[in-house]
Amino acid sequence: MGYVFNHLATLVCGVFASVLTLLWPMFVDYAEVLDIVFILAVPVMWFLTAVCFVAQRSADYMHGHEPSRKSAKKPVYTADGNKTG
Repeated sequence: MGYVFNHLATLVCGVFASVLTLLWPMFVDYAEVLDIVFILAVPVMWFLTAVCFVAQRSADYMHGHEPSRKSAKKPVYTADGNKTG
């Protein structure tokens, strides 16, 4: 399924959106233009994160990808080749 169940784009967008959100209060009094930049950038990045998440869930559903569930028990083969357990 790939890295982070193919949600790498969602993860990157989410991290970037959260970093922008955390930096916004630090730069409020720094310059007027930065406030406008953050007002435009932060909602767009959170929206892009949501869109990436929904698009990947949709693609996984349409292509039949389910999260892998691996069995804890491994089959045991006897000397004659039969599987037990």
